[in-house]
Amino acid sequence: MAATTYERLKLHVTPEKFYVEACDDGADDVLVIDRVSTEVTLSVKKDIPPSAVTRPIFGILGTIHLVAGNYLIVITKKTKIGEFFNHVIWKATDFDILSYKKTMLHLTDIQADQRFVWNGHLLREFSAQPEVHRFALPVLHGFITMHSCSINGKYFDWILISRRSCFRAGVRYYVRGIDSEGHAANFVETEQIVHYNGSRASFVQTRGSIPVFWSQRPNLKYKPQPLINKVANHMDGFQRHFDSQVIIYGKQVIINLVNQKGSEKPLEQAFATMVSSLASGMIRYVAFDFHKECKNMRWDRLSILLDQVAEIQDELSYFLVDSAGMVVTSQEGVFRSNCMDCLDRTNVIQSLLARRSLQAQLQRLGVLHVGQKLEEQNEFEKIYKNAWADNANACAKQYAGTGALKTDFTRTGKRTQLGLLMDGWNSMIRYYKNNFSDGFRQDSIDLFLGNYSVDELESHSPLSVPRDLKFLALPIIMVVAFSMCIICLLMAGDTWTETLAYVLFWGVASIGTFFIILYNGKDFVDAPRLVQKEKMD
Repeated sequence: MAATTYERLKLHVTPEKFYVEACDDGADDVLVIDRVSTEVTLSVKKDIPPSAVTRPIFGILGTIHLVAGNYLIVITKKTKIGEFFNHVIWKATDFDILSYKKTMLHLTDIQADQRFVWNGHLLREFSAQPEVHRFALPVLHGFITMHSCSINGKYFDWILISRRSCFRAGVRYYVRGIDSEGHAANFVETEQIVHYNGSRASFVQTRGSIPVFWSQRPNLKYKPQPLINKVANHMDGFQRHFDSQVIIYGKQVIINLVNQKGSEKPLEQAFATMVSSLASGMIRYVAFDFHKECKNMRWDRLSILLDQVAEIQDELSYFLVDSAGMVVTSQEGVFRSNCMDCLDRTNVIQSLLARRSLQAQLQRLGVLHVGQKLEEQNEFEKIYKNAWADNANACAKQYAGTGALKTDFTRTGKRTQLGLLMDGWNSMIRYYKNNFSDGFRQDSIDLFLGNYSVDELESHSPLSVPRDLKFLALPIIMVVAFSMCIICLLMAGDTWTETLAYVLFWGVASIGTFFIILYNGKDFVDAPRLVQKEKMD
């Protein structure tokens, strides 16, 4: 976007049109959206009808096409996060959806970095007209925190940003691996920025699902079996993925944290084999069995991995530009970390790598004295650990539905019994959401991003498909049978043989029904109902 986006807007609504008035000082622009033809034009304030209903807004998220018609989505509330290089960072906190005439119009989107513009599909009408760009507001999905910090009496700004890719986006068990274009599921770019005395330093890392074609569909089991596609051309998708990563970021240092035994072992082997077969000098592969190395709460053993990649990290370096605008150092590549979900284990490792880079940056900038350790700066260390834990929670909620696991280590630097209990609670919540509500979440994401195209001729929503009677009957039978088994135990019959017979009958009925449900688990979970334009597992 060439021009600065307007910060203060008013929405004027009439039965025929939406008028979006720019209220910044000296501005006379008015964006006019025809509610019948959906035409978007630029006008001036004098053209706003006096009869229009007026309300303040803070930006246009975009438009969306549904079976029920066309809708304009506007931002109605926002919260200031902070300022960065004289730019204010806002968090959108509330929205409103306004109906207008449905249309067959479909125009393409033009944005800066389409990987991270989540409302790119919604902005397609606006993007086709450069003169109305100042009303369009690209929205990123992820996490950001900004802090003014002090060490040794020297003040600097420390910022942590995670940008979630809108390609192959979705929820934990319904979006794994890569698609045919090489886009990885749960791909997130995380950048740590320091601003001190006009100098700026940055360190970038990425995370993303293991880049082969694999799936792990929910089926009521606590941990569904991962399945690697046996017919897909894995090398084609794998090479597409890393070709794009090398072009964007440079050298790739893969840190694979999955288990090297059990159900995760085939994925680790597949990843290692693909890297070996590609034989690229731009890609290095490091496998570290996180759970094995850190079992019995020996999280101090993470230093083994840090020591192993220390020399590599020094080679990759970080980006640094001085107060005169001269580039002092450049980051030559990134660490690409992953576990199964690219959440809990991944975030722990990323926070440790980022701290090591920050140590070097602050020493070079003169904030830290020679020999000082970042871990010894108690006030900053608290800010740092909490920010990375908050980042972990945000990324986990977006993909898995709950806050992250293992955040007690990220916040305190050690594993605790309370942390284990909280992990157990979050794991139970994840189980419920992944099995019984993620299908609807996946449909919502696909609709928002334009992965599902609404058929204007559809007379009913594909989301309203009735379910078979067995989905209600079998769980009811199981609950009733189990309840009767308990009642028979509490209210004994005339003889113990009679009581035993009743208990066995209802016990067998409840257990048998349970196993029938478990055997047909895929039929009982909440699965997505919208068919995407392209889907490759």
